[in-house]
Amino acid sequence: MNAAVIGCGNIGGFYDAPNSHEILTHAHAFLDSNKTKLIACCDTNIDNLEKFRNIWGKDIHAYLSVRKMLQNEKIDIVAIATNTASHYEILQEILTNTQIKHIICEKPFVSNLDEYEKIYALIEEKNPNLLINFIRCFDPSINKIKKLIQDEKLGKVLCFSSRVNKGLYHNGSHVLSLVEYLFGEITDFKVMDATIFEDDAYGSFWMRTKTTDGVLTNFHGSEFSLFEMEIIFEKGVVKIHKSGFDIKAYIAKESKKVKGTKELRLYKEYPNTLQYYAKNSLNFLLKKNSKEQMESHLKLSHKLLKIKEELLS
Repeated sequence: MNAAVIGCGNIGGFYDAPNSHEILTHAHAFLDSNKTKLIACCDTNIDNLEKFRNIWGKDIHAYLSVRKMLQNEKIDIVAIATNTASHYEILQEILTNTQIKHIICEKPFVSNLDEYEKIYALIEEKNPNLLINFIRCFDPSINKIKKLIQDEKLGKVLCFSSRVNKGLYHNGSHVLSLVEYLFGEITDFKVMDATIFEDDAYGSFWMRTKTTDGVLTNFHGSEFSLFEMEIIFEKGVVKIHKSGFDIKAYIAKESKKVKGTKELRLYKEYPNTLQYYAKNSLNFLLKKNSKEQMESHLKLSHKLLKIKEELLS
């Protein structure tokens, strides 16, 4: 399948290179896959286009216009890695004027509910295979945590807590997508404390799912990236740290220090599969059963936009 990247920035092609062990960019995922061939790229910055082609191949056709690229190239699969404000127009162009069936779109999906409703109508009409790139939902080690929960290896889940920097709609959406993936649909969401900064929400948020409840705390002003989650079970804890690159499970065992009490000991350390997140996402998109996840993430995106607009009103 002929592939194209729209948005020649970090996630598009600059986080890694062809000889990198990690697969962190859409360009690398397309290069690595035996099902795709990267033939075109698009960006409004000519320097980014040149840098992209220097890394990924001079034979890649470069465009400053999405429309011109779509008119000139026969593309089967596209990755949208531009800023959120541009997603609506790009998605509308693809869904209205092309036959492209496979679309990876970085989160957040679109900017507001009006854009969402218009794009959703096109999705229902055109029936594309669309993936909103909530990367942890496609991660093999996270899949193992989901099975650990389902099999009750550490007993039933009691609650969870999570911390991220950046806004609720941006990085916080990664938490909410992971919460729904692991515990089921979020049925109740409450703002405990929130402030608005740069058109997004920061503070403390409580949520309930079909099986458990938990909290999300987010903040701005830090000089580092943070994504952490702890899941508390009857008999242990799972810690998802370092953005998901470090996942460990702990189980309660009789304490060697204090008689009659139990302490947490390492139960299992999971492999760092998130270092291949662009590859994981592409592989999931090309599976036959990806439509159910698409609908789930579209529904979550709508829910997030409603929360965002209520907070900003």
